[in-house]
This record gives sequence, structure tokens and C-alpha cells, in this order.
Amino acid sequence: MAKTCTTSEGDLLDTLCQHYYGHLAGTVEAVLDTNQGLADEAQPFRAGVRILLPELSM
Repeated sequence: MAKTCTTSEGDLLDTLCQHYYGHLAGTVEAVLDTNQGLADEAQPFRAGVRILLPELSM
């Protein structure tokens, strides 16, 4: 099941993916594909960015 997370000041996408999925293989790309415009957000993220973390088949 997909999960939505809300960033805290200073979060990084690869760190969020590692924490949620337990690995980085393909996860950053999948999250960027799912969240239109997320690639345009400056990193580290500001607080309050909502990110949909899709369910991935392993």
C-alpha cells in the first residue's frame, strides 16, 4: 500500500527512500515518477512537502 510522508526541514529524497524501502535500487526514480514536480523541489527539502511513496514490487 502506498504511503504519504510529509518532509521535515532538511530531509533528502534518497534518505527518505532508504528509510521507507530499506534500499535505494530504483526507489528514488519510482518516487519521482509518482510525484509530478517533486524533482523541481530544492533539496534538502523544506518542511511540509508531501510525498507519495508508492508500493514497489520486490
